[in-house]
Amino acid sequence: MDIHTDTSHTTLRQRPLIFLDTETTSLVVQENELIEIGALKVEPHKPFKILDELNVKVKPNHLDKASNASLKIVQYSDYDWQDALSLKAALAKLDKFAEGGVLVGFNTSFDWGVLDRAYYKIGKYDPFYYHRLDVMPMAYLKLFGDPQIKRFSLGELCQFFKIDRAHKHQALDDTKATYQLFLKLMELK
Repeated sequence: MDIHTDTSHTTLRQRPLIFLDTETTSLVVQENELIEIGALKVEPHKPFKILDELNVKVKPNHLDKASNASLKIVQYSDYDWQDALSLKAALAKLDKFAEGGVLVGFNTSFDWGVLDRAYYKIGKYDPFYYHRLDVMPMAYLKLFGDPQIKRFSLGELCQFFKIDRAHKHQALDDTKATYQLFLKLMELK
């Protein structure tokens, strides 16, 4: 199946799935800065094969306003971010990678809020198709009756399905964990 991303008549089932996670300097969307984007481009049909991946670090401009707890969680360091791209350059990479794709994530509303604000800052619109998919409500619907699941967090669900998360809170690794969780959930009846 050929994946089309540039035509308005392409259906949802024909568009690539763009699994995505962001890392930020705070959990408050109105105050945070985007500092990392991880994404996978995936075929929109079984077996949901990975077509490409993107990992971009974004140079923060206001570390003085950052939450120290958030920076610690994402393991921010000046050294690791020394080659980070400007927000505009990072989003240009995402534009090319994700054009016309369907945004998929875990708690997509947070990542979408971060991206929407970032695109607004640079005076552009995001490259995604207007539909979004969220893996968390998929898990809630499929596993609601299972008493082992309490919080429906990515960590808890990965533990439940024995999905390895070697580098928690690093955008590309969390994206890969979300993708693996999606595959597990798609197998459930």
